[in-house]
Amino acid sequence: MPHAFVSNLTLITILIGVPIAGLYLRYMWLALKRVAETLDDPDEGQSDSFGYSFLGAIIAVVASSLAIIAYGVAPQFLYLGIGLALASPIAVTLAFRRELDEQPLSLRVGSKRNRLR
Repeated sequence: MPHAFVSNLTLITILIGVPIAGLYLRYMWLALKRVAETLDDPDEGQSDSFGYSFLGAIIAVVASSLAIIAYGVAPQFLYLGIGLALASPIAVTLAFRRELDEQPLSLRVGSKRNRLR
């Protein structure tokens, strides 16, 4: 189904990217909503766990650098960048979901703030 403006690979990328974008926006909205609702609540002594997210960011930077270098080796490696462009928002979406799943018990049971989902 290639047209003058869209190749098959572009069409596949769009079809994969649209649900990724939808999930990304959904979990970003839920995370922002949770932050807004719990902004004035005291911390429960839990430290933030950004270790995995930070490691993921480092991996993304290294992978992006390698994808750029690989494109210099052969033009076919251009598609590595497209894969990374699709994988990065998936990683951020998973981080948002993990943050929402780790909500304190006081937000899950008997609270009107438990309607985040």
